[in-house]
Amino acid sequence: LGLWTSEEIKYHPETGALLTKNTWEYKPPAAKDIPQDFRVTLMKNSRNPRGVLSSKATGEPAMLLSISVLFVIRAALNESRKDNNLADGWWKLDAPATVEK
Repeated sequence: LGLWTSEEIKYHPETGALLTKNTWEYKPPAAKDIPQDFRVTLMKNSRNPRGVLSSKATGEPAMLLSISVLFVIRAALNESRKDNNLADGWWKLDAPATVEK
């Protein structure tokens, strides 16, 4: 979630120095960013015979599937635009979709 909504890496435009090198400037998701009603269940006693040590996922698939967050944000904004009688069509949404953008 944070990769697509809050983890923007920023560099100084002239020197190229990294500006977001600690949590004073860089805001990773925290415990209070989780919705109060967050219903998640894990499959009990299920095995994955094709996964490494029966794993359900490894880093790359989970990270790549997380792009769905950006698509959901775009879909929600499209619906909001439709509800407010704004023009339908293409508009730019860069990742990460931070508040500043």
